[in-house]
Amino acid sequence: MAQDYKQYQTDVTADIAGVIAKHECQPILFIGSGFSARYASAPNWEALLRELASACPLIDRDVAYYRQSGMSLPQVGTEYAKAYKEWAWGKGRKQFPEHYFDAQYPSDVFLKYAVSLRLSALGPSKKGSYGSPELDAEIEALKQINPHAIITTNYDELLAPMFSDYERVIGQQVIRQSYLSIGEIFKIHGCVSDPLSLTLTAEDYQKFETDKKYLSAKLLTYFVEHPLLFVGYSASDENIRAILEEIDHMLPEQADVIPNIYILEWDNTINAESNPPREKLIAVSGGRSIRLKSIVASSYEWVFKAFCSDKPLEKI
Repeated sequence: MAQDYKQYQTDVTADIAGVIAKHECQPILFIGSGFSARYASAPNWEALLRELASACPLIDRDVAYYRQSGMSLPQVGTEYAKAYKEWAWGKGRKQFPEHYFDAQYPSDVFLKYAVSLRLSALGPSKKGSYGSPELDAEIEALKQINPHAIITTNYDELLAPMFSDYERVIGQQVIRQSYLSIGEIFKIHGCVSDPLSLTLTAEDYQKFETDKKYLSAKLLTYFVEHPLLFVGYSASDENIRAILEEIDHMLPEQADVIPNIYILEWDNTINAESNPPREKLIAVSGGRSIRLKSIVASSYEWVFKAFCSDKPLEKI
């Protein structure tokens, strides 16, 4: 019998319920930039760099120029950080806090301050709406998941009012301190509340790569013991590939789908006859790939509701 989207939703919901029942603990949410784009119209990384370029009179090259030259986005960030430093120490001085001109601060603090200024105001309107009744309903369903923890590569603080009882663990704090209790938001690339914590330039990413093994060891328990939902990442996102590469190293040799990890992707062409694939194959380094469970939706409310539990669950 032909499948349709209603049957797809039923099957996916049942699969999620089975995984949650098996693990007997709350899910872990992994939140990417697409989340902030959906609920706060935030720019993606490349668009953010373009905005930063237009704001600094010393930057006369678009992001595309550097990309054509073979540079990565972190390397573009390094170039823009140099320009922001020169601007700040010249005609742009009044645009930045005076204490940043002390020698104790790194030279990229001016770019990171500009990023923090741009993203710090992201959030719902004064009426508490995220843009439409549909998006508001999605956020309410998201809150009801009551995740064990949230891990995000986003700089903004959009998650803070949604999960006001959760403790933020920012940047290097994730590595330096031991956090294994319920109710934390791990901001592994930093937070706008502390511009210096942002992982933004090529040098920042090199340091992150060095420290990542400690982060991976700390998060291994989460990946193994909990249902895990990626929200706001595309399958081609560099961040998700790096994360999945770490997961791949932790797994035994197998070609099967990882049973407890889901990736949620948006598709506005979904209709009543749609029957999206249930799995997603994502390439990682060394010619290897990793297979996750895939969820495709034009509205996330039913997906978030599927991860909610009828009763509070405690980690075993």
